[in-house]
Amino acid sequence: MLNDYLLTLDGSVELSYIIQDKEGNVLSKLNADKKIPSASIIKIPLLIYFMQNVEEGKVKLSDSYQLKEADKVGGSGKLQYKPTAYPATYEYLAKEMIRVSDNTATNILIRKLGLQQFQEWLRENGYKTTQLNRFMMDFEAIALGQQNYLSAEEMNRLLLGLLNGQLLNKASAYQAIEWLKNCEDDNALPHLLPDGIAVAHKTGTLEYVRGDAGILYGEKTIVLTVMVEHFSNVANADKIIAEIGRLAYQEFAQ
Repeated sequence: MLNDYLLTLDGSVELSYIIQDKEGNVLSKLNADKKIPSASIIKIPLLIYFMQNVEEGKVKLSDSYQLKEADKVGGSGKLQYKPTAYPATYEYLAKEMIRVSDNTATNILIRKLGLQQFQEWLRENGYKTTQLNRFMMDFEAIALGQQNYLSAEEMNRLLLGLLNGQLLNKASAYQAIEWLKNCEDDNALPHLLPDGIAVAHKTGTLEYVRGDAGILYGEKTIVLTVMVEHFSNVANADKIIAEIGRLAYQEFAQ
């Protein structure tokens, strides 16, 4: 079913995806190792690294951060509209980073955790393609060619590690997955799934990339990352990702 659908896609669309069962066995993939601009899907590994720091006592979820004017950036999220000195707990910042992809919250967390420290953590854990090279909405860095990257394979590997308790303890993993289940952008992977099928996921959008990565809880649990490039518009990219999500569910998760 899935392979038949892929044959119907416009030849100009570039697709990278991987679908695995919870043991990590590959069920289907295409260009899964390709290095692609990550958009906001980079917030998944950042969330995992954040929760590791919480476990180690370096950050407390209940600690409060006072919002600074210089923190505020555009794009997704409502924190940019809050007044200076607005108190936000680190739990709130992490939740909003995933729920509505809040860029201001994300940048505050990157500064708290350390961009270089996060990069080192990725390298130490064997993630060679996944990179955080700039803050969210940093247009000067973008102009200099600094971009954040992922591959579908590495994003799935992170999600499998989260699902199988290899990266976080049980309580931290549960919290991270619950936040991912509350991602409000349901236009991609979850869009065509039957009611009641949960997906712990995070989407990402740039002018030239649209993607979604998540854990799909059917009768069987599967993990999938789908990235689309060279689409005519975001709605078209969402249609492709949603259809792959639907077919993956029917073929592998029922």
